[in-house]
Amino acid sequence: MSSGRASRASQFLPFAALAGYEALVRERMRAPEPRRELTEEDAERLSAELSSLARGDRVRVERYGRGGYETVRGVVRQVDVATRTLRLDGASVPFGDLWRAEREGDAP
Repeated sequence: MSSGRASRASQFLPFAALAGYEALVRERMRAPEPRRELTEEDAERLSAELSSLARGDRVRVERYGRGGYETVRGVVRQVDVATRTLRLDGASVPFGDLWRAEREGDAP
């Protein structure tokens, strides 16, 4: 690398030291995953999963967020039918974003 290129490249080195910067750049470059449509069978399964949950259950939730599907784990605080929201100790997930909700240990 020529000295001009080296000095130009060195001006960007401080950004590499920022915690999570590289992961953030990769996340922004990732193409969004399309949202899956629930079939009638999927909707019935999800409804049964939500109906079986109780306050204090440890759960694993697969939800659509930030342009793709992600898994969130937490403790159920409330299954709020009025606002159509599953409230966990660390997140609130609208029913419309849910793909799966199951008690920890229930699934492989």
